[in-house]
Amino acid sequence: MLSRVANLIYWTARYLERAENTARIADVNAQLVLDLQSRQAADDPRSWGPLVYVSGGDDRFKELYGTSTTERAVIEFMLFDRRNPSSFLSCIAQARENARCIRDQLAGEVWEELNTFYLKLKDDDYVRYAQIGSAEYLASLRRRVQMFYSVADSMIPRTQLWWFFELGRFLERADNTTRILDVKYFMLMPDRTQVGSALDMVQWASVLRSCSAFEAFRQSRRGQLSLERVIDYLVRDTAFPRSILYSMLAAREALAQITQGRFSTEELPAAALLSDLERELQESVAKEIITAGLHEFLDDIQVRIGNVHAAIQDTFVHYATSGARVLG
Repeated sequence: MLSRVANLIYWTARYLERAENTARIADVNAQLVLDLQSRQAADDPRSWGPLVYVSGGDDRFKELYGTSTTERAVIEFMLFDRRNPSSFLSCIAQARENARCIRDQLAGEVWEELNTFYLKLKDDDYVRYAQIGSAEYLASLRRRVQMFYSVADSMIPRTQLWWFFELGRFLERADNTTRILDVKYFMLMPDRTQVGSALDMVQWASVLRSCSAFEAFRQSRRGQLSLERVIDYLVRDTAFPRSILYSMLAAREALAQITQGRFSTEELPAAALLSDLERELQESVAKEIITAGLHEFLDDIQVRIGNVHAAIQDTFVHYATSGARVLG
């Protein structure tokens, strides 16, 4: 398999997952703002500013929009602005371009699903978002990405191509779950005394719903909804497919399928980095994470996922040609 093809399908999956999670992060923020039950708070720019920060695009946002973190500015930046390389539209456009470059490797239905989605999306703007309503519009974006995943799942053979797709998807998913949790961390509470209150629980329920985890959480972790229990579920659960630990396990499985045991530990630093992160997640305790600082914990995971990504690129894309080996 050509490293160019591996890199393109890996990034196709990352862009699609990033797009879906951008919609999820915007949705959780919109729901949290509504849950404040105050029109003044809903219009408060401080309600939308944290969204830009946790997405990692605050410098680019200030460059394009200044300090005006209104709902309209943030939604345009995160969903429709092509000048933002991580906006929903930019991610879908990049995924489509990558898929076009390897179109001969994909089933026709896979390409058509992605191409049709892009063509319908490319003219959308904030006006259409506002006309339809944030909840319905963002849900429709998520459904279209999930439809693509369904087609890809039933059409792509389980070869190296598929496992590089899975590797990109689950690395990106783990990173984005940390960012969804961070949205809640940065969301301004009306009063610190409301931490642990009914309003706080409603907001954590919104976070779970934005990860499509509310019903699964109720079935798995019976009892009262609380900060500690939600953190434990979204960080450490091994059965829920959007938890950080599950995503790490899935990424390691994809890496194992790609290499088939043909790399030594020294030759595959990404596997060692994934194993270290998995072990620490399994040994972590939600209460201790919160006490030590949830934001710092999530920030550390994002950095380490970035290290795994860099190691994958060094091994499979930017390797020295002398002594290179053939996979697949």
